[in-house]
Amino acid sequence: MKEWFQNWFNSPYYRLLYRHRDESEAENFIKVLLKVMSLDKDSRILDMPCGNGRHARVLADMGYNVTAADLSERNIEEATTNAKSNLHFVVHDMRFPIAENYFNAVLNLFTSFGYFTSAGENEKTLQAFSIALKPNGILVIDFFNKNSVCNNLKNDDSRRVEDVEFLIERKIESNHVVKKIEVNDGGKRFQFEERVQLLELKDFEQMLTSSGFRIEKIFGNYSLEPFSENSERLILIARKNG
Repeated sequence: MKEWFQNWFNSPYYRLLYRHRDESEAENFIKVLLKVMSLDKDSRILDMPCGNGRHARVLADMGYNVTAADLSERNIEEATTNAKSNLHFVVHDMRFPIAENYFNAVLNLFTSFGYFTSAGENEKTLQAFSIALKPNGILVIDFFNKNSVCNNLKNDDSRRVEDVEFLIERKIESNHVVKKIEVNDGGKRFQFEERVQLLELKDFEQMLTSSGFRIEKIFGNYSLEPFSENSERLILIARKNG
């Protein structure tokens, strides 16, 4: 039986529902992020999971050598139309090493962590990132802030996109934030789910330390303002031990 992220992220309805995601927001975040990362222009960067590649495209346009990986074959098929000499797309499961001592930086953006059923798989993922990075390489994790999610959980809602109806139910369940998505496409009904662990700073501190990283900076939004308990995001800049 496939896991929720294998079903949902590989569905055409996922791209339809989230097609509004802001390209300019991705570009602005990457530009601000690079200022605190201090990467050389010949750096190799891994964006994983990359979705449709919006962050990877920005990095490649700025001259970096970028590998963008995602478990969804549909996402990679769509993203590959933007491939070029310094931007490569590949289907890959982030729980497994994609390379060894190869990348200067790994980016895990837009709440792309905490999908798995066990803490062991989370640590397995971080260890895979560590293996892929060169010594002293940089890992960026962009996650939600648990307090903000729990205090500001949106009500259920419905929307119509290109004659497809989406009914979305959100709730907190067993230390996960769960989004149930019911799709009505001309009378054909499908059900999908998003289920992300409610991880917080102390969880990441423990996991990163045990996986061979040290946290250097912590931010609370895409403008990289200081993190607080009321911040919208939890953005971690960690470095692999040399």
